[in-house]
Amino acid sequence: MFRFIEYLERFWALLSFYLPSHLFVENNKDKNILIVPGFLAGRSYYSRLKSNLDNLGFKVGILSTLRDPLSLEEAVQYLASQILTAPNEVTLIAHNTGGLLVLILPDEARRKVKRLITLGTPFHGSDRFTNTRQSYWGFESDWVKTNYKNALSFPLFQPLSAIEDFSFPPQESTEFGQGRDLWFDIPGNYNLVRRNENIRTLREFLGTPKDSIGIIAPPKANPEFAVPKKIEVDFSKYEPSVYKKNQKQLATKKKSAVKKAKPAKKSKAAAKPVAKPKAKKKAKRR
Repeated sequence: MFRFIEYLERFWALLSFYLPSHLFVENNKDKNILIVPGFLAGRSYYSRLKSNLDNLGFKVGILSTLRDPLSLEEAVQYLASQILTAPNEVTLIAHNTGGLLVLILPDEARRKVKRLITLGTPFHGSDRFTNTRQSYWGFESDWVKTNYKNALSFPLFQPLSAIEDFSFPPQESTEFGQGRDLWFDIPGNYNLVRRNENIRTLREFLGTPKDSIGIIAPPKANPEFAVPKKIEVDFSKYEPSVYKKNQKQLATKKKSAVKKAKPAKKSKAAAKPVAKPKAKKKAKRR
């Protein structure tokens, strides 16, 4: 039954991807959360997640993705043009491969983002993309190895996933340094954004718009160490002739120090203990 529901969710994601509404691009000037769709998932597929976050008080926008981009760069530029319409310090919630797309955002668009949350993003790639047009997202591909750490370029990065995520197992959850902040209850990439249990977990994680995100400011550099001091090293003492001479001097110093440290030998006469005089016995009175 569970598998059947998951297949229905996947079919609905694919169907909404080919609906005309998927290509609709809206202005995000008043949004504080932007949802980046995953591979072959339409905008309307995230309507349930959007309505839940809207009820919390967030202003949520769902971005559009190209259906058949000529190149990966074209798909990223199309995404970046929508992010640039949003205000500064926006939060990105990237689902599935949407998290891989934002890794190579242009700097201008990346600076708009204060917080990146990824839902089930295969940061190590996936076998599903091997021998396809998206082979650069294949498991442990060169593209993935080169770009997956770009996520740390965002001020706050929180990779979230289900505990049975096939592409990012729990034992690797601390690889990014910031680690994972949450594991979802129900596994399945499509279930992360549609099942009520997972949406409730995400709502609790986000809090409300009034809650501060809590980014710790990096410590300020000490001006004393801002400019490295010049250290001059005298390499002449390491020349072979000088080095041998110094080693001989050190050896003689050690020998003399050892001689001084040895205690002086005591004479035999002094070594014998002095006999104490015997006390005279008192004569007994009769």
